[in-house]
Amino acid sequence: MERKTKRIYIRLTPDDEALFRRKAARYQTVSAMVRDAVKQFDDTATLGKIDALHAMMDYYKRYEQQLSWLGSNFNQSVHRANELAISEELTPQFFEQVLYPQTQEITRLIQELKRQLSQVAIQLTKL
Repeated sequence: MERKTKRIYIRLTPDDEALFRRKAARYQTVSAMVRDAVKQFDDTATLGKIDALHAMMDYYKRYEQQLSWLGSNFNQSVHRANELAISEELTPQFFEQVLYPQTQEITRLIQELKRQLSQVAIQLTKL
């Protein structure tokens, strides 16, 4: 067994010290517990989570931009349909019976997508 000759000094609050001592109860010394904890710590998993978080944020931003573009185009289409209905190039019956129900459904879908996107953002911030 290799001899341990190096020391690292750390500063702790009384609560931190008590926590260290409680956690080290099953070890010969606090030092043994700290060495074991450092050996078990795997920062590659943490880095993997950070990389995944960055990838999800990129996806989120692209999705949000596309959703914004979709909403803008949809709004322009409905505005144009309204103009056509006013100028009687689009019958009011078609506007009321066909176009309007479809726009309501599309609006509901866009709002649901925005709600889901908001939920994804909330989950991402919890990681």
